[in-house]
Amino acid sequence: MFEVTSFGEIMLRLSPPGYQRIVQATSFDINFGGAEANVVVALSNVGVKTSYVTLLPPNPLGDATVNFLRRYGVDTSYIKRKGKRLGIYFLEKGVGQRASSVVYDRSNSAINEIQPGDINWEGILKKTKIFFSTGITAALSQNVLNELIMAFKTAKNAGAKVAFDINYRSKLWSYDRANEVISELMPYVDILVTNEEHVRRVLKIDMEEKYFEGIDLTPDGQKVLFERLQTKYQNLSKVVLAARRSLSASKNIFFAYTSDENGNIVFSKKREIEVIDRVGAGDAFTAGVLYGILRGLESTQMLEVATYMCALKHTVEGDSLIVTEDEIKQALLQDGSGMMRR
Repeated sequence: MFEVTSFGEIMLRLSPPGYQRIVQATSFDINFGGAEANVVVALSNVGVKTSYVTLLPPNPLGDATVNFLRRYGVDTSYIKRKGKRLGIYFLEKGVGQRASSVVYDRSNSAINEIQPGDINWEGILKKTKIFFSTGITAALSQNVLNELIMAFKTAKNAGAKVAFDINYRSKLWSYDRANEVISELMPYVDILVTNEEHVRRVLKIDMEEKYFEGIDLTPDGQKVLFERLQTKYQNLSKVVLAARRSLSASKNIFFAYTSDENGNIVFSKKREIEVIDRVGAGDAFTAGVLYGILRGLESTQMLEVATYMCALKHTVEGDSLIVTEDEIKQALLQDGSGMMRR
């Protein structure tokens, strides 16, 4: 039995050493990453039984990608080996006043060649508790979107919960197209983990000017946004919204909120984050939410686990959070100051 199965594209990540710009680079550091893969890697590291579904080319790059997933205990038996190329993205890490930036080279990658019957959805989802994917996957191609819809329907029929992150990417599609597609997916979703901006701009939940301080929602605005989202999509059994305030590329503030067991909206503490590698931090947060749900944590505890996992990911190079369950538990018992354990 898998506790979480995810579906999406995992790519080769190439980034200049340190904080060099791409135009300066004479070499690149190699990692692998993709939202859905990042979530199951983080979950597997904290003791959750996971599986990952995708298409990978039958070549050494595909082999290396499978080996990466296996290294962290993710089940790869439902990965289809098909297609000609592995998607690539180039990451230029920001620092101080310079933001990070990404260049995609993922056109015609293996996952876009997916066809009906390539994945045995019924076989895997009947032994899965939570199926997870994101708006990134929905944006890739019509072929992939068709499979995602099939997976959502199959999950519901199999009794699996569907978890989803809007994860809007402007380099993949427009807000209007994202709204059109994701509005059709939302009725299948049980657990929504996303952020304030994507709720407002993709799901088109408008907020009056009085609910803002500058570009940020006020506490009252956050509560109203949450309530309007739940009213619009009453099929959602759990909603968790994240909020990030960027002081610079090197320092952020991150917090989240949800409804507790009595229906009251509760907030996590605000975490000041020092950024070494921001990519995948939202995925680490999602992993923390799913971990909390699977382990039966109260909503306030779940928020603290999820925001801590997000904060910790900013200190780890690569797309995925590499941490143990014991480290999470110990950090939550202490102050998370980073003092050496002797």
